[in-house]
Amino acid sequence: MDATRAGVSDPLAHIDVSRLRSDLAAVQSLGTSGGAFGACAVSAEIRQAYRTALQARDEAASYLHGSRDWSTEDLAEAICGHREHERRVRLVAEWTATPAPQHLYDAGHELLRRQQVASALRDLLSAARATAVRKLREAELVLPADPLERAHKAQDVVRFCAYHFDTVAANRNLYAANLVVHHDWELDEIAEVADAEPQAIEDAYEAARAHPPSDADSRSVRELAEIAAAIAVRQRHWEAVRREAIAECLAAGVDADLLAAHAGV
Repeated sequence: MDATRAGVSDPLAHIDVSRLRSDLAAVQSLGTSGGAFGACAVSAEIRQAYRTALQARDEAASYLHGSRDWSTEDLAEAICGHREHERRVRLVAEWTATPAPQHLYDAGHELLRRQQVASALRDLLSAARATAVRKLREAELVLPADPLERAHKAQDVVRFCAYHFDTVAANRNLYAANLVVHHDWELDEIAEVADAEPQAIEDAYEAARAHPPSDADSRSVRELAEIAAAIAVRQRHWEAVRREAIAECLAAGVDADLLAAHAGV
């Protein structure tokens, strides 16, 4: 049955969970070097789909709460099976930034469908992030024998790691800040979960206030903290490789300008 009527399109029509699952399986079959950041890329795509599914679910919850007189306890039971989670569901239903549709056909069923899609994507997201961590920890690259080439390659990998670390850390801090500003977590408590400086999370408060309350959970913060830590280990490894290669180059009398061009010295 068509889940939407009265000219309201299906917000989840473009989400293909099976295709995302296949993409993750393909990344998992790659060697650790190619699979590590491939898993990060797939994670980002899954995360985007998950956010879309959450927003659609929030819209359905808001519609049922505002137009069909569902209590927040009823919504909590439908969404997560626990009526005692009423506060979180009430916050989500009342905060929803996108106006709920004027009419949502079979809204109760639609809420459940959207929640099922969101749950499937959430589990897939955890699997993708776990894959990224595992492959980062195992990652190895074949090193060139020539020290100048080795320094150049190490420099490229260090920059690549730094970019991904900054991206992951920023998202981790944003989701941690979301838990503080929307869900009353203590800053020190979530900073410990995030393995981050409290100030870094405080700096994300303003951005977090503009994001939906459903946009983060402690599980995401833990997962992103693990990815950030794994990237940091790889970055330190390649920084050490770079330093050793530079020392070899200097000992061999490699021209300083050439070394600077290849290794950023």
